[in-house]
Amino acid sequence: MDIHPPHAIHSWKDFGLQLTTITAGILIALSLEGFRESFHNRALVREARENIRREIADNKREVDGEIAGMDGRGKTLETALRFANDLLKTRHTDVHSLELSLSFPTLSAASWQTAERTGALAHMEYTEVQHYASVYMTQDFLVQEQRKAFDALAAALGILSAGEGDPTAAPAAEIERFRQQVIALRSIVFVEEQMTRRISDVYKKALE
Repeated sequence: MDIHPPHAIHSWKDFGLQLTTITAGILIALSLEGFRESFHNRALVREARENIRREIADNKREVDGEIAGMDGRGKTLETALRFANDLLKTRHTDVHSLELSLSFPTLSAASWQTAERTGALAHMEYTEVQHYASVYMTQDFLVQEQRKAFDALAAALGILSAGEGDPTAAPAAEIERFRQQVIALRSIVFVEEQMTRRISDVYKKALE
């Protein structure tokens, strides 16, 4: 910042007047700069808040869609377990079609991460940041449980596909391994479903 007196100084009075003028100008400039920065920070917070709420609303729609299809997924797992139990008991089963698959919602955290990286969270109220942080922490736990379910599903499918194409002809030991894997998968999916219902409520409260 370059500062120059408006005209030559001829007396202490001129000096005092010009000093006052320069000081006032500096204070006004600093005030305007502070106002501009404050306006920018408020705009940053407003945009971040809107994006986070939109993201939470989208995630809620995703998990609500999963909740609607949970009954069918449970029946598929029960059929797979009955298939294994039948083969272990009698080597025969009336289950002629076995489909094991899982479909979980895609949950985004991009807006939350962006707000953190841009510094918007630093300008929000602590309670608000804490509230959103709790939402996304719960979401992370759910995503971890979904990964466990996919890993268990992959292991179960790997056991079935290791044979010569006919699962009913697999050795009893492999059928038992498959059975145990399906039981583990069912337990993981049960926990995942409880967490999904829980996070739907968490999302709802966050949007209120």
